[in-house]
Amino acid sequence: MPLFSLVMPVYNKAATLTSSLACLYGQTCRLFEIIAVDDGSTDGSLEILRDAESRGGLRLLQRHEPGPGGYAARNYGAEHARGEWLVFFDADDLVVFDHLSRFAHAIKANPGIDLFVNGYQKLEGDKRLPRVGLRFEGVMSRRDALSAFARCDFIHMNGACLRRDRFLRLGGFPAGCYRRGGDVYFWLKALCELDAIHYDPAVTSLWQLQYSGVTRNPDNLRAIHPAAGLPVEYAGRLRWNERRQLHAAVNRKVLSWAVEKKRQGRSVTADLGALRWDGMSLRAFYHLISLMLPDTFFTHMHPPTRRVASQAGKEER
Repeated sequence: MPLFSLVMPVYNKAATLTSSLACLYGQTCRLFEIIAVDDGSTDGSLEILRDAESRGGLRLLQRHEPGPGGYAARNYGAEHARGEWLVFFDADDLVVFDHLSRFAHAIKANPGIDLFVNGYQKLEGDKRLPRVGLRFEGVMSRRDALSAFARCDFIHMNGACLRRDRFLRLGGFPAGCYRRGGDVYFWLKALCELDAIHYDPAVTSLWQLQYSGVTRNPDNLRAIHPAAGLPVEYAGRLRWNERRQLHAAVNRKVLSWAVEKKRQGRSVTADLGALRWDGMSLRAFYHLISLMLPDTFFTHMHPPTRRVASQAGKEER
């Protein structure tokens, strides 16, 4: 039985699939299986996957209707996984050679932990952007993990390793509910459920921004951020200081989404109504005030940048 099941949703990724598979085959830890879930590709991806399967390089599953964000494909792969641990991987990104071995080492040293997170870095073309992560290494309590998420997206889809049984008990990713933000909702939900997680700041996955396309579709921003419902869901299940950090994390995501919506000329009234006042930071207040000002002042406070669309992120696919 493999230790890890790498679940890779694929929808029209022929341009990157070969190089992405190569970095998985190059892992120093060999205790893994690759489960590729084709989501109805029409660009030749399925043929590449069938060839890889014929050579023994992966297990191929097929779905015939593309699912928004790849959430349903990931859940389907997890249901068929044989490994004790799930590692998710996007077919247009890269991981370095010790991605799995660092997880394996941390799992052996921390047998009571269900979620392990490695650092990641964004790539724009051939240029590495500043590392996304924390100045911390080791076991983090629930409060500290929620506090970290209130500051940055330190969990990325490619950089997390979760015990399969725990993933299934959490219900998997919210397939069919959201076109964006479902993975952020899931990771925050996991942090609320787990007593502790393990974080390794070493960068073991590379997120290629030029292939992120879901956030460029304005129709994916019609609702408020999916994480906005978590404070109600966990109102009576967290300590007061944990609730405050959850509220701060949710505020950060709701406000980030609202800024994008206002740039597109959409109403942000519902977004502002979802904010939690006990989780407001100075930075959150800055964004809140900017969203309440006329468009001229808002644009001055949030000038368009070269990477607005690309940096918005696959963490909210």
